[in-house]
Amino acid sequence: MKTTPIIILAISAFAFAACNQTGGGKLSEEDVRNFAITHIESQVGYEDAIDGFLNGLSDELIAWTNPVWRSTPNKYNSEGTDGSAFYEDSIKVSVHDVYMMGSHANVFGTVRFYIDGVTTTYRNFSGIIGKENGKLKWQRWMGVDNQNLAQGFLWPSTELEGGLSAYNDMRNAMMNVEFELAKAISDTLVEKDPNWATAHLGQMQYYWAKKDDSKLQEVMELALSKCENASRAEKHFIQSYTQDRETGQRELELAMMHAPDDPMIRVWYAWNLEDNKLAIDILKRAWWRLPEHGGVNNMLGYKYMADGNMEKAKKHFEIFARANAEVPNAYDSYGDYYIQSGDYEKAKEMFLKAYDTDKSWTASKEKAERIEERMTRASSEE
Repeated sequence: MKTTPIIILAISAFAFAACNQTGGGKLSEEDVRNFAITHIESQVGYEDAIDGFLNGLSDELIAWTNPVWRSTPNKYNSEGTDGSAFYEDSIKVSVHDVYMMGSHANVFGTVRFYIDGVTTTYRNFSGIIGKENGKLKWQRWMGVDNQNLAQGFLWPSTELEGGLSAYNDMRNAMMNVEFELAKAISDTLVEKDPNWATAHLGQMQYYWAKKDDSKLQEVMELALSKCENASRAEKHFIQSYTQDRETGQRELELAMMHAPDDPMIRVWYAWNLEDNKLAIDILKRAWWRLPEHGGVNNMLGYKYMADGNMEKAKKHFEIFARANAEVPNAYDSYGDYYIQSGDYEKAKEMFLKAYDTDKSWTASKEKAERIEERMTRASSEE
């Protein structure tokens, strides 16, 4: 059972409990087993998966989202379900046990989600299946992903309601090279919580990318003035925003010591490393925790490409694009891969897709135009 991720880490889980449903009747273990496998394995193909997914859910389904993070069970809300959650290209379900309970059955199993042969999520689940109006339905569900338990992230020191969600949106924009969006979110967070140091990250990233050193220094000093209640990881990460590469790397190392699982710290640190193999090893830990994360897969793709491993590079660019279909940088990066692999037609397609996804990505359009000019000249010279 696939659900839309709610945080930068892309984590989801559900719970089960007993319930009474109308329209029951004694179930067949074979039917229950086949339903459980088929319903979950059919959750691929974007929009093509929606009807089958919804048809297998009870209107009274109770779901427990991410139980390891102190959440509580809630009635599942299927409103707004779209195809974006069903981006994997294949799913494999192993049912370990079916416990028959008359008109209900409890199923234990494991789900492995794949993109291009790579396991992106490994989930153990337990759920209750019953029959409603003659059809089998999931009535209770719990799934726990094996990457759920990390605590070593760059958590924000704020009590602002809704702050964590907005903070993750800001960081996603930063890692997806959407710096203006990151700054806009950052501006809003700074206004809502004037004492929150890492609310300034989006602003700092924007001025760093623009090479506006005076403005960057101004914002950094303001953020550091708010670090009294911030974590060591937050303080060191803020101090890493400098044009002095050696100083920046040292601050990132210190931040990584205190937040070892944080994907942004590892991606930023790896980006500055000339040793591609070391960079890949630094990134692997972040990827193991968050195998669908756009920024992590993007950086791994470039580092593998720089190291000459085009096969692995392609897998990470494919994951980036499939799991982050709304991010223009996913296609722009894939285009860079295809240029290096010599497939200029495919590269042009990817650059144009980046531009079609976001018309502000004119640099991608210009890349496609340069490829077209090159192909035209080559054709005329034959």
